[in-house]
Amino acid sequence: MSETIRNYAQFLPLTHVVNLLRGLWIGHGWAEHLKEVAVLSGMLVFGVAISAKTFRWE
Repeated sequence: MSETIRNYAQFLPLTHVVNLLRGLWIGHGWAEHLKEVAVLSGMLVFGVAISAKTFRWE
């Protein structure tokens, strides 16, 4: 892929999921993938916060 597309892909959660799963599959430890875990955890917290703020029982 071109460098531009690779840069945009860093903002997609699936990129980090794939990197994490690939690393764990080949035997790397969790400590080697702290960036992916941090990004995915941050996206989870952000998504839950936005959902809690905007969701209404109507």
